[in-house]
Amino acid sequence: MHTSGTDPRHTGPVQSVPTTPLALIVGRIEAARTIAPLVLVGIGGRGGAGKSTLAARLAAELPNTQVVSTDSFWDGSGFDLHRLRTAVLDPLLAGTAVTYDEWDWAAKQPRRGRELRPQGLVVIEGVCALHQMFRDDLTVRIWVDAPYDVRLARGVARDGEASRATWVDVWMPNENAYVARDDPMACADLVVDGTQPFG
Repeated sequence: MHTSGTDPRHTGPVQSVPTTPLALIVGRIEAARTIAPLVLVGIGGRGGAGKSTLAARLAAELPNTQVVSTDSFWDGSGFDLHRLRTAVLDPLLAGTAVTYDEWDWAAKQPRRGRELRPQGLVVIEGVCALHQMFRDDLTVRIWVDAPYDVRLARGVARDGEASRATWVDVWMPNENAYVARDDPMACADLVVDGTQPFG
C-alpha cells in the first residue's frame, strides 16, 4: 500500500476515515498547495459512492478549483482514459491551458469547448480517477467508499428505475472488475466513508 512517506508530493500516511470531516481533506490539499502552483487531486470510487458530491464540496470550499469528471470522457461505447491523459493531464502538467470536448449524457453526443487552466486545484473525479495511468501525477489521492445497496439506491434515484438492470448487470460488475484489476484503493492517501456528510 502506498504511503506518502515514500513520495515527497504526498502529505502524510494513508488514512481510513470512518467519518470524514471536510477539514481533514482540505488540510491535506492545502498542505500540498504549498509545494506546487498546480495541485492535482484524484477522487475515485464506485458509482454512487459520493465522489461528485465530495468534488463539489471541495470546489465550494477552495478557491480556484476546477473539476474534471472521467464521465466526460465517455465516447459512446467506453471511457477514453487515454484522451484524458494526453489531452488534459499532460498539457496541464506542462503548464499549458487546455480545451477539450465533454460527453453530453442527455444529448448522447460530445459537447465542445471545456477549458482548464494549469494552475490552482484540479480535481479529477470518477470511478477510474485513481487509475494506474494517472495516479503517479496526483498530489492527493482519495477513495470514496459506500456499501452496494447505498450505491445502487443512489444510482437508480439519479438515473431512474429503468436504469436498475443496467446498474446491476453492467455498471457495477464492470466497476468491480476494474477495482480487482487496478487496485485503486491501494494508492489512496485517504479512504473516506461516502455514506457520511462531507462537512
